[in-house]
Amino acid sequence: MKRITISGFLCLLILSCALEHKKDDKICIAIDSEPVRINPLFLTDLNSHMVSNLIYRGLTTIDKSGRVIPEMADSWEIKNGGREIIFKLKANIYWHDGQKFSSEDVVFTYKVLTSPKVPSPKKGSLGPIREIKAIDPKTVVVIYNEPYGSALESWTLGILPRHLGESGIEFSLDNKPIGTGPYKLVSWSRGQHMVLEAFQKFYSKIPNIDKVVLKFIADPATRYLELRTGKIDAAELPLSFDMEKTKKNLNEYRVESFRYTCLGFNLSNPLFASEKFRQAIAYAINKEEIINVALFGKGRISLGPYPRNVWYYNDNIQPIPYNPQIAKNILRSLQVNNLRFSVSVNAENREAQRTAQLIQEHLKRVGINMEIRLFDWQTLRHRIMEEKDFDSVILSRAYLWDPDIYDLWHSSKAIKGGWNLFSFKDEKVDSLLEEGRKTTDLFMRSKIYKEVQKLLYEKQACVFLYETPLVFLAKKNLTGIDPNPQGFLYGLETWTIIR
Repeated sequence: MKRITISGFLCLLILSCALEHKKDDKICIAIDSEPVRINPLFLTDLNSHMVSNLIYRGLTTIDKSGRVIPEMADSWEIKNGGREIIFKLKANIYWHDGQKFSSEDVVFTYKVLTSPKVPSPKKGSLGPIREIKAIDPKTVVVIYNEPYGSALESWTLGILPRHLGESGIEFSLDNKPIGTGPYKLVSWSRGQHMVLEAFQKFYSKIPNIDKVVLKFIADPATRYLELRTGKIDAAELPLSFDMEKTKKNLNEYRVESFRYTCLGFNLSNPLFASEKFRQAIAYAINKEEIINVALFGKGRISLGPYPRNVWYYNDNIQPIPYNPQIAKNILRSLQVNNLRFSVSVNAENREAQRTAQLIQEHLKRVGINMEIRLFDWQTLRHRIMEEKDFDSVILSRAYLWDPDIYDLWHSSKAIKGGWNLFSFKDEKVDSLLEEGRKTTDLFMRSKIYKEVQKLLYEKQACVFLYETPLVFLAKKNLTGIDPNPQGFLYGLETWTIIR
C-alpha cells in the first residue's frame, strides 16, 4: 500500500478544493444576441447596455423603482437652482488594471464624449454643461448653462479611464475594456461567447460567482433546450414557451419591464408622412388578437413610450380601438391607391414574426398589402435600421426610467447613427422635449412628459402595439436573484450558487 504523507494529502485536498471551487463558481448564461459594443459611449441596444454595465459603472444608477441612487458617487449636492452639482466620490475605487479611480476620470469621460473626433450617439446626453472641474481626487463639480432635468440620470453613463489616453479609446475599450465594474472581460470569442471574471477589488460587494460565460444563442428554441438539459444555467425566454415544463429544475423569474413593441415607420417615406394614414393603420390592427395569439395572452396594449405606474405616465390617453371600417373610411378619404409596403422583422424573434403575420392579415382586410422581410438581428438593427433601408419595422424598444426621450424622438436625432430611428419630426414635440430638459420641478416635468406621451400616441409616431414582462429562467441552485426591469443581467453580482 502506498503511503501518503500529510503534506501530500494536503496538496491533494487543496487541488481537489480548487477544482471544486472552479467548477462551482462558474455559470453559463445565454443571451439572444451578441453585444455590438461595450464602450459606454457607443451603446445602442439592450444587450450591449447590460453587458457594459457589468464592466463599466457611472456616478449614479437607477434602482428598481426608478429612483436615482449613488453608484461611484458617494453623495451629491445640487446648488444654484439646479445649475451646479457637486459630486463626492467613493473612496477606494480601482480600475480593472489596478489603477486608482479619481475625479480626473470623470472629467476625461466628458471631454471624450464631447470631442468632435468621437462620433458617439450619446452626444448631448450629459446636458448643457458649461464647465466640469476636478476639485480634488474625490470631488467633481459640474456647472450647467441652464438647469438640466435629467442631470442625475445622465451620470449613469459609464466612466472611462483617463490613464489609457484618448488615442484609440473608441475601439480599444470594446476589445480590451478597462472598467470599474464587478466583472472584467477575460476573453471574447466573436459570434460565440464572452468570459467574465469577478473583479476582486470591486468597491462594493465582490461578486459571489467568480466566472460567468455569456453564450450568444439567437434561437429561443435552442436556449430552451439547453436550459432543460442543463447546458446553460440561465436565459431569457419568449412568452410563447411553456414555462411549466421547466419548473422541475428551474425557477421562473418575472417582472414588469419597460419594453414595448411597435410597428415603426420610415417617416421620410411620403406614404407614411400622413398622420391620418398612420391612424388608419392603427385602427386596422387588432392588438388584442396579437396579444392573445403571439403572446399567449401574457402582454397588454401599449399606450405610448412610457411604462405604467411611473410618475410621468398619462392615464388619460384614450386607446385607438380596433375598427377596420374606420380604417377603410380614412383610406378612402385619402384617395391612396395601390397600397403596398414592406415590414422588416427580426427572423430570430418568433413573437415578432407572428405579430407581423397577424398585422399582414389585418391590413389585407382594409386593402393594404404588406410584405414581410426577415433579417437576423444584427443586420436588422445595424444595417437596415441605421441605413433607413425599410418601409416599416416590428421593433421592441426599451423605456428609459427617466422621462427624457429627447434622443429617441427629437427631430435633431433623425440622423444616421441617431436614435430617432423612424425619422419622426414634430415642432410641438420638439419644443416640449426641449422644455422638459430644462425643467427640474417634478410636477412641471410630469405635465410636460404626459403631453409628450399624448402627442406621440395621437399622431401615431409609430403604432404602439403591446408591452411585455421580462421573463427568464435560472437553475434552482442559483439564489440571490432579484429581477430588474432594466434587464436580467442587472444585479448579476448578487447571484449566488448553492453548494
